[in-house]
Amino acid sequence: MNNFRDVIYEVRAEGEGDLPHKRFLADLYRQILADWENIDRERSADLLGAVIRALQEKHIMLYFTDDQLNEAVNSLGWSGAQTPGVAHDYLLVADANLGNKSNRSVIRELTYDVEIKADGALQSRATVAYDYPATLAANDPAVKPGHYNFIDYVNLMQVFVPVGSRLTDTNNLSFAPHIIANDAHTIFVVQTEVQYNSGERFQFYYTTPPLVERFGPYNRYRLLLQKQPGMIGGAASVQVKLPPGARVVNASPAPAASYSLDQPILEFRVDLVTDQWIEVIYTE
Repeated sequence: MNNFRDVIYEVRAEGEGDLPHKRFLADLYRQILADWENIDRERSADLLGAVIRALQEKHIMLYFTDDQLNEAVNSLGWSGAQTPGVAHDYLLVADANLGNKSNRSVIRELTYDVEIKADGALQSRATVAYDYPATLAANDPAVKPGHYNFIDYVNLMQVFVPVGSRLTDTNNLSFAPHIIANDAHTIFVVQTEVQYNSGERFQFYYTTPPLVERFGPYNRYRLLLQKQPGMIGGAASVQVKLPPGARVVNASPAPAASYSLDQPILEFRVDLVTDQWIEVIYTE
């Protein structure tokens, strides 16, 4: 993969005409698909496994003109479509690099803390941490001189949260976030910057409408952590604070830790190589 990226950046820097690296990639992919039709069964199985993994991890997305095919692909999670943040908790952090293409040298970690209030509403804090070390960037062709306009990581961050959420505070942002509300999500949009060989941590505090489902004596809290298509998976930590006196009936996946400080707290650790659901069923 590193050698492949080196080649692409060399074509981009030294090729002739407009966007030579994109023309090169288009020709390369056409050749790969043509060769795939003629390789032996064992190698074809390996390639198919790699493609399925790329689909699951959202490095490849599919779209068809046939509506039924699109429904099938979407049900498998291979379309790249976002799930609406309605009737359950939801978080997706999407980065759009505004400068160089240094994303592979930027390590992103997500921490999400949520407290469930008595009425089922949520008090949430999303923390997005970035580390941009020179030791990692030194081997990245995107950060070599001549391959970028400026070396710092300038990013348009978009934080997608449940419909009807209200931003209450932020931390470490140089600009006030622009808030977009639609029928599927509330979105906090802001430009951020991480200087080369440094790190930053940005925080968003917000509240949501009631999102806990009630079934007789049982309450169900669900959170969907959705991965941004095309991004390398990163670590995510989630802390769920239940109402005082609550008793956990079931939690999926199994919590990494659970304890009580005036109220029950569950901690989860997930790797966002794919979308991740967290579910907690409890009684009060």
